[in-house]
Amino acid sequence: MISQPIRIRSFFIMIFSLLLILEGRSQQLTKIKEWSAGEIANVSVDRMGNFFLILKKGGIKKYDPDGKVLASLSKRKPTLIEPWYHPSIFIYDRGTQKYFSFGRFFEDVKEYQLAPELAIEPYLVCPTHDNRLWILDKADFSLKKVNPLTQEVVNEFVLGTGSAAPEFTYLREYQNLLFLQEKNFGIWIVNTLGKVITKIEIKNPGNFSFFGQELYYLENNTIRFFDLLTEARHELALEGDLKFAIVTDERILTVSTKNKASLYNYTP
Repeated sequence: MISQPIRIRSFFIMIFSLLLILEGRSQQLTKIKEWSAGEIANVSVDRMGNFFLILKKGGIKKYDPDGKVLASLSKRKPTLIEPWYHPSIFIYDRGTQKYFSFGRFFEDVKEYQLAPELAIEPYLVCPTHDNRLWILDKADFSLKKVNPLTQEVVNEFVLGTGSAAPEFTYLREYQNLLFLQEKNFGIWIVNTLGKVITKIEIKNPGNFSFFGQELYYLENNTIRFFDLLTEARHELALEGDLKFAIVTDERILTVSTKNKASLYNYTP
């Protein structure tokens, strides 16, 4: 039988440990840089911790983790940008139904035309970890995984969207799952068999990305984390009126509704 003093000591150890966890998650961020970034339409990040700001008027700027401009690309309004598979930078343009592969400094561009037989209305296209493409066909809300070298469809399914047609704005593959951002609802998480695993409702969804095995997104000036394995959740409240946020293992970048970019030191 456990004695009373041991029970009391165990209780206080548990409380102390919990306080340490909470203290770590409520840590103060240290701002290291702030600048006016122009009107920002979206943001992204590569696996090296470099940030990308996509300008509404056209153009993309790439920054290192300290906020130094590394490269820029003018006169581009990408439908979708995916720089995660460093060093290449993937861009899809819906208007021309072309996708592009750039080098790390936007050099050595390679241009590819989607074959018309792959999709009636290729609304979103993103790269995969195994050098394939996922194509969202808005005509029937099918998702097709395509080998771009052979134009072969290697996987295909139709999303069960119900009676109301969703407005998807972003598509990404991560850890063998598909993530679709819906303009008015939030994020759909779908497996590669086409089953919707879960839907995360977000008020006024901005961007989302990943930190290790966690999905994170910005909602009401708070970065909310969702563990893809355990479904555990935690959050980090931020100051200001924000529309975008990026998290890496050493930095947090935020963009305010007034298009002020702020860079912070961050220790997870």
